[in-house]
Parts: sequence; C-alpha cells; structure tokens
Amino acid sequence: MKKLLAAAAVAGFAVLGVATPAQAAPPDSAAMNSEAYWENLGYGDCTKVEYGDGVTSVTLPELSWPSEYTLLVLKAGSGTSANQLIMWPEAGVAYMHDSGKELSHIIYCMAEKLS
Repeated sequence: MKKLLAAAAVAGFAVLGVATPAQAAPPDSAAMNSEAYWENLGYGDCTKVEYGDGVTSVTLPELSWPSEYTLLVLKAGSGTSANQLIMWPEAGVAYMHDSGKELSHIIYCMAEKLS
C-alpha cells in the first residue's frame, strides 16, 4: 500500500511539472547591447556608437530620402533600466537618458520609408 501511495504521489508531481507553463527567459542584457539583436527584431540596419566620459545627450543627423530612423537605444548605467528605447526618433532632437546618467553607448537603427 505504501508503494502504491508513493507511486501515485510521484506520478502526481510529474503531471504537475508537465502542466506548468514554461516562462520565457528575459533577453540577455549583453545581447541587447549589440546591433545584431535589434536587426534580428526587424528594426533595419543598426549602428552602435561608443562614448567616453561626459556625454549625456545625443542628436541624430538628418537622413536622406528614403531613409528614416526606426529606433534609438540609449545605454546609461547598468541593470534592467540601463537601455532606454525611443521608437521613431527624429533627427535634430537632443535625446537624454531618463536617469540623467552619462551615455556609455547608443544604437540607432534605420530603414527605408514604406511610402
């Protein structure tokens, strides 16, 4: 009887383990600091620019037709809030990280306008 109860308990735990939904792992922050990560997500051609000390803002230059900016990633500090994403950034606008910290790098992505 004890063996039967033990077998039933093990089977029950096995079923619970199978029934539990898998949790998606958050993206690796190191991967998010590469151009390839954002290109693979479909943001177009991306470029990374590294900065030294003292840079707190960035202004993107004008693009020629038919190119447009699709994404700007501002990297300042570390942790989950280090990367700040700006969708469809505009040329000529000064962008700063919400934390007020210095920028270690940016990644900007461009694609051709659809119309």
